[in-house]
Amino acid sequence: MADFGTVHTGERNGVSAMRPLHDEDPSSVGAYRLVGRLGEGTTARTYLGAAPDDAPVVVRVIRADLGRDPGFRARFGEEVDAARRLPGPGTAVVLDADTTGRQLWYATTHVPGPTLAETVRRHGLLPGHSLRALAGELATSLGLLHAAGLYHGRLDPGAVLLDPNGPRLPHVGIAHASLGSSVTADGVVIGTVLDSPGFRSPEQVRDLTVGPASDVFSLGSVLVFAATGAGPFDRGDERSPADRVAEGEPELGDVPASLRDLIAACLVKDPDRRPSPEEVARVAAGTPGPSWLPAATATWVAERVANPWEPPEPMPGSEPYAADTVPAPPPGATPPAEPEPTPATVPSPAAPPVPEPEPAPPTTPARTHRAPRTESAAPPAGGEPPTRAHRAAGSSRAKSRRGFLAVAAGAAVLGGGGAAWALSRGGDKTPKAAPKPSAPAPSSTARTPGPAVPGAVRELTVWTTESLVPAALLGELGLEFGKMSTTGSGLRIGSRVQPRAGYTQALEQALRAGRGPDVFELDLLALARFKAADLVMDLTPLQSRFDGGSWFPAVRAAVTSGGRIMALPLGAGVPVVLYDKGLFQAAQVGVPTDRVTWVADLEKLRQANATNPDYRALYVPGGAWPVLASCVWEDDGTIAVQEGDAWRGTLDLPGSVEGARFFRHLQSYAPDAVGAGNDDPATTARVAKGGVASVIADASLYDAVVAANPALRPVLGAFAIPGRTAGKPAAVGVRGTVLAVSAASLFKEAAIDLLSLVATDRWRARIATEARLVPVRSGLDRAVPSDNPMIQAALSALPVGGRAYPVAPGWSERPLTELSRQTLAGTDPLAAAAAANTIVAREFGVDPT
Repeated sequence: MADFGTVHTGERNGVSAMRPLHDEDPSSVGAYRLVGRLGEGTTARTYLGAAPDDAPVVVRVIRADLGRDPGFRARFGEEVDAARRLPGPGTAVVLDADTTGRQLWYATTHVPGPTLAETVRRHGLLPGHSLRALAGELATSLGLLHAAGLYHGRLDPGAVLLDPNGPRLPHVGIAHASLGSSVTADGVVIGTVLDSPGFRSPEQVRDLTVGPASDVFSLGSVLVFAATGAGPFDRGDERSPADRVAEGEPELGDVPASLRDLIAACLVKDPDRRPSPEEVARVAAGTPGPSWLPAATATWVAERVANPWEPPEPMPGSEPYAADTVPAPPPGATPPAEPEPTPATVPSPAAPPVPEPEPAPPTTPARTHRAPRTESAAPPAGGEPPTRAHRAAGSSRAKSRRGFLAVAAGAAVLGGGGAAWALSRGGDKTPKAAPKPSAPAPSSTARTPGPAVPGAVRELTVWTTESLVPAALLGELGLEFGKMSTTGSGLRIGSRVQPRAGYTQALEQALRAGRGPDVFELDLLALARFKAADLVMDLTPLQSRFDGGSWFPAVRAAVTSGGRIMALPLGAGVPVVLYDKGLFQAAQVGVPTDRVTWVADLEKLRQANATNPDYRALYVPGGAWPVLASCVWEDDGTIAVQEGDAWRGTLDLPGSVEGARFFRHLQSYAPDAVGAGNDDPATTARVAKGGVASVIADASLYDAVVAANPALRPVLGAFAIPGRTAGKPAAVGVRGTVLAVSAASLFKEAAIDLLSLVATDRWRARIATEARLVPVRSGLDRAVPSDNPMIQAALSALPVGGRAYPVAPGWSERPLTELSRQTLAGTDPLAAAAAANTIVAREFGVDPT
C-alpha cells in the first residue's frame, strides 16, 4: 500500500484536529463562543466555535500586526464581501465578519468530515469512479471561488473534506481579491499557509505572481495523491520537494490511464497552458452523490460527518476542557460518550521548567489497554485529568549485565564496572563513584513527586539492545548531551544495554508496571501496539525540533498513527538483492533494471550451472515475508486496510494474488529453503558457503556473510529489487528501529533534548556509520559505510519504492507467513489469501496484550 508520510496537511478542519484553548485565546469572538483551536498559520489563528444556537462554526482571527496595515484591511474587506457571494455546498459559507474593527475576523459554516489525507490513509486509494467525482466536484468548487474573484491558494489532501455526497472545501479562498494581486506585500495568504511544498504550484514555490491557475496545479497534485497515496513530486532525486515542483516531472505512472492525461495537463509548469476548472470538471465527468465512495469508506465518512463535535485532545502543557466550556450538542444529537482518562501532558518547549521531583521508588500500577473512543455528537464534559502514577525521579532500575552510562549536565559519571570521572562546570575533576542501584520498592499507591532533593540522583534512563549502537558511541552521545541540555541540569543518563532475546516483551511489561525507561529503542513494527496502549509520548507538537521534514516518506508513514508522530526513526531496513559478481559475469548477465529482465537473467543463471546441485541462481527463504510483501505491492496489491477501529485483509485482491504467485516463482529457485524463516541464520551459512548467485535480504546480511567468509568480500555487490517499470525499484516494506519516549516519563523535556541531539546531521551520520544502519532520511550519503553495497542499494530503493506496513496495534507478519506457507505448499493463492485475511481481521485491530 502506498505511503502517506509526505503529506503535511497543515490546518485540518475536521474536529479531530482540535486542541484546547490557551490562556491568550479569547473566550468569544463576536457572537461566537470559542471551543478550541483548529490550527494556526502565519496570518491567522483558526478556532472551532459555537453560534448562539449552538451550531458549530469556524472562526478565523487575523494577526493583530496585519490588521494594523491599512492596505491589508481594505483588501480584507473586499475579499470577505466577495466570499459572501459563494453559494456552497461545495465550499463553506461566510456567516459573519468584522472587517473594520480593531480585531479582524470572519466566521464560516463548519464543514464536518474527515480529510482526504486521513481517508486515504485509513481506507486506501480511491477507485476510478471516486477519482472522477473528486476531480469534478473540486473543480466546480474552485470555479465558484474564481468567479468570485478569489482563489484557494493552499489546496492539499488535508484541505479537502469528504462528505457522503461529495468532497468539500472548507476554506473559502479569502486570499486574493483579483488576479495577481497579493493580500500582503510579500504574498502572504490569509489563513493557514499551505505547509506541504509538494502540493504547491511552481509559481508559489518561485514566489511569482499567483492566480487561479495555481489552484488547478494543486488540484492535479491532490488527484495524484488520491490515486496513488503520494504526491506527484514526493519521490525522486535528492532535490527538495519545492525544487521538484518547480523543475521536475510529476510521477504519474500509477495514476489510472483514464485520468492520466487530464492530471498531466493540470501539472503543466506554465500556468497559461493549464485547463480551467470548468474544463477539468467537463473532462472528469464525475458524478457526486451517495455512491461516489466505496461502501465501507462511505459508511465511515457518514459516521464522521454525523458527529461534528468530537472531544478535543489536549496540547502539551494544557488542561482538558472544564464542563462549562463545551457547547451543547445540536438538537437531536446523540448523547456524548463517557469521557476517557486523559494522560498527563508534557510542558510545551516554551514553558518554564517544572520543579524536579524528589526521589522515590516506582509506584505506578500496571496500566490496562484503553478501549477505543466512541464518537459522539457532542463532546463529553471534561474534568480534571486523573492522576497518573509517576515513576519517581530517584527510582532505581535493574542494572543490565553490560553496565550503564550516567551523564549529568554538570557532571558525567561512567559506572557499572567501568572508569568513573566527573566533568563539573567549575573544573573539578575529582573522581566520584557511581551510586549502586537498589531494588525497587513495591507500592500500590500512586504518589505525586515533590520538589527536588539536593544531592538526589536523578536519572534519564535509556534502553537499547546489544549491538545496536557501539557502547563507546553511546558514551560520547551522553557526554555531549550533558554539555548542551538546558533541561537536564543535574540529571544523568542511565544507558542500559539489554539482550535482544525477549526485549520487546520485557520492555512492555516494564512500561506497564511503571518501571520502564524514559527513552527506549523499539522495533518499528511494534510501535503501533505501544501507541495503542498509551505507552509512548506523542511527538507531533515537537516535530520541529527533529529532522522529520527530510525523513523518507515511507519512514514517516511508518512512525505515524492517526496523524500523530510516535517516535524518532533511527535506522531503516528494506529487502535488496545481494549478488556474486563472478557468477553473474560467468553467466553473461548484468544488473537488471526491470522485472522482466531480472526473470530472464535468473533463467540464464540457472541454466549456466544446471549440472551443479549445490548451485542456486536465487536464494529466497520460504518464510521471507518482506519479499512476499514486496511482490504484493509491486503487483498493485495491498495487505490490509483500516475500517474504523477494525482492519480488513486485502490479500485476496487481484494484485495481491498475482504478487503471491510471483513470490512462489522466486522461491522456486531454492527448493531447499521452503522451510527457512525470514532472518534465518541458515541463510547466512548457505550464502557464505558459496555457489549462491543472488539472495534477497536486509542489508545486515552482507556483514554476516563477510564475517563468515571474508574471501567473498571483493565479489559481492547489491542492487534494489527490480520493479515492473524500467529503472524504477520495486516497492519494498520498511522495517527498522526507532527511539521513543515513555508517556509516563518525568523528564520529557530532557528526553526530547536527547532525541533532538540524535537527529542532528552529525549524530545521524555517526550512528549510520558506526552502527552500520540504513539512514532514514536524505542528505547522509557520505555517512553510509562504503564497504556494504546492500546499504547503498537500500538507499536507492527506500525513497522511491519504500512502503509502510499496516500501522496496526495487532500487527504481525502472520498473515504474510500464512499466505506464503499455503502458497508454497501448492494451495491456490486466492484460497490461501482467505486464511491470511482472517488473521488480519482477528488480530490487527486488537492490542495483543
